Amino acid sequence: MIKRYSVNKIEKIWDENNKLNVWLDVEKKVTFAWMKLNVISKEEYLLIDKNAKINIGRMLEIENETRHDVVAFTRAISETLGNEKKWIHLGLTSTDVVDTAQNKLIQESNEVVLESLINLKNTLKEKALIYKKTLTMGRSHGIYGEPTSLGLKFLLWFDEIDRQIERFSLARKQIEVAKISGSMGNYANLEFEIEEIVAEQMGLGIDNISTQVTQRDRHAFLISVFANIASTLEKIATEIRLFQRSEVKEWHEGFKANQKGSSSMPHKKNPISSENITGLSRYLRSFTNTAFENNVLWHERDISHSSNERIIFSDVFNVLVYTLDRLKNTLDDLVIDENKMLEHINSQFNVFYSQPILNYLLINCDKSREEIYDFIQKCTFETMNNKVDFKQSLINNGIEKYIDNIEVLNKLFNIDYFIRNVEKIYNRTLNK
Repeated sequence: MIKRYSVNKIEKIWDENNKLNVWLDVEKKVTFAWMKLNVISKEEYLLIDKNAKINIGRMLEIENETRHDVVAFTRAISETLGNEKKWIHLGLTSTDVVDTAQNKLIQESNEVVLESLINLKNTLKEKALIYKKTLTMGRSHGIYGEPTSLGLKFLLWFDEIDRQIERFSLARKQIEVAKISGSMGNYANLEFEIEEIVAEQMGLGIDNISTQVTQRDRHAFLISVFANIASTLEKIATEIRLFQRSEVKEWHEGFKANQKGSSSMPHKKNPISSENITGLSRYLRSFTNTAFENNVLWHERDISHSSNERIIFSDVFNVLVYTLDRLKNTLDDLVIDENKMLEHINSQFNVFYSQPILNYLLINCDKSREEIYDFIQKCTFETMNNKVDFKQSLINNGIEKYIDNIEVLNKLFNIDYFIRNVEKIYNRTLNK
């Protein structure tokens, strides 16, 4: 991952030294399991556990000859041991080590992802509670609809992130497994219990059935969940971008004292964070194609997946955590102009009461829906064309034909009507 979008915690996990140390840990855990089954003496295991080391430089020298990284790895380890070196890699195939270690690295990276997801979720909840009773113009198709609670926007995203965490939890369960089943996945050269012992020692689940590799549907599911998360991140970022437009200006990203918006136009304040999040979200979704194709391997295995996985896992975790954290920080610094939102509500001359009036007349007079709808629509057009209050347009056009008591109109024109059930939505969403 390029430095600009790398995350220190993720970089440390996928660092080559750390990866090889996890390979070594798998080898040691396997020798521990063989000791538990009385194949290796305790003394030999303790020597392996204490003395087995990996020297990357020496490993690379050997790999230049063997053209096989795991063979080079095991031989480099063996050079640090005495006669007990014969127990290294006993009964194993390369992917017993590589896939189990990789799944462990994924597990550690998933912990970082979860932390960032929870932080974003908490920020969205905080915003939802702050703006629960704040009115904003609701829009559909980009066009003014009716006033609604601004807090519902943040609550909606809070609930969506909560669902993403549920999906992520299931994907974690399926990918965070040990695979110690041998060359064909049939445990022919291993005892069944070896895998169980290694899994327990490493805090992983068990790959119940495999070939020479852990099946890549597990990886594809995880990355597809990440792609789904990315769609939510872009959804939020897009909303911020829409509200920051000059024609709207209800929200805008925080702008630091010495920040510049344009190299040529000093007046510009651009939604750069949201645009950055949008671009990286698109990049995140691009990983799904590779992940799904990796599930199609020849017979028990081939290595067509191996080359790209050396790149994509580090990249996908770096970009996901970076994007999650950047969105959280963007929301923390978000500036919301409540006066501008109120100005936009007032600019509509109360025309958004058209549906409450429609519903009231449908219930309380004997005219057809078509007649009532057409009458109200005519009044709304007059309201916006002549810039007169909607209530006055109704009166001017003869609302008394449809309503017995004209004073009822005053009660219908109540702005709190549009947020009368907001508390129930909050209770259902937060207490589910």
